[in-house]
Amino acid sequence: MRYTKPALTYEQQLELLAKRGLAIPDRERALHWLKRKGYFRLSAYFLPFKVPDTDTYINGASFTDIVNLYKFDANLRLLVIKAIDRVEVALRASITYHFAHVLGPFGYTDALHFTPHVPSPGPGVPATGFDHTYMMRQVDIAVEQSKEEFVRHYKATYTSETHLPIWMLTELMPLGALSRMTEGVKKSLRKQIARDFDISQSQLTSWMEALTYVRNICAHHSRLWNREMSLKPELLKEWKALGISNTRVYCIFLVLAHILHHASPHSRWKDMLMHTILKRPFVRVSAMGFPPNWAELPPWNLSAID
Repeated sequence: MRYTKPALTYEQQLELLAKRGLAIPDRERALHWLKRKGYFRLSAYFLPFKVPDTDTYINGASFTDIVNLYKFDANLRLLVIKAIDRVEVALRASITYHFAHVLGPFGYTDALHFTPHVPSPGPGVPATGFDHTYMMRQVDIAVEQSKEEFVRHYKATYTSETHLPIWMLTELMPLGALSRMTEGVKKSLRKQIARDFDISQSQLTSWMEALTYVRNICAHHSRLWNREMSLKPELLKEWKALGISNTRVYCIFLVLAHILHHASPHSRWKDMLMHTILKRPFVRVSAMGFPPNWAELPPWNLSAID
């Protein structure tokens, strides 16, 4: 099957929307949004206002509804990335501390501290363990490409040292690479890091992977509000008992609130999230995985606030 859809002008795009039943209360404003955001990007926000399995819009749906939903999602991404930034710093600090004290400043360079790597024996059979050699190549690239003053100073001062100490390296590593390194280290060390946040070692790596995924969504200005999670974080048992799913973004809000409770106890992020959602009753929170009585449950309910 060949793709035959032609490129449409902004005016043609607007006429197509109107033909399908979408009200256009302000034509000039709608054209501005199509020009500045793009039809395809906005199309992800058309779906809640369409009759299921059709291209026809429900009665009363307007371009203003789409704009409002888009703005909500943009605000939500900013709020989430703000929390992830703070969480990431706390995770980096904990990982650095425990790596340094258990393995020493340069212990990460020794493959013996990581799960042994077993290469793939053939097509269709994945490799197992942690590829320490690959990690060290990535480390060397990151250090070589760094423009940080502390890297330049270290290399000029400590000429007998081949690698950076762990507390410098973790400042250079992307969160995804740091997550993989943490997952590859021996379980006993992961447990020490996880205890700083009152979670299990498997939840630690699961959450870091999921947060990396969500941060990339936010950084690329992609749709977040009703996103189905490709990387699903491991849930706490109390969340499972409430019937919470890890397939929608609500579970990420829980993860962020939990880590912030330990990393930044006086953070008002939970309040800001609740305010952002509650003041926009037009948003269908069930599409984000919120349970019907979410505002009465921990960590959002007043009784859970310290």
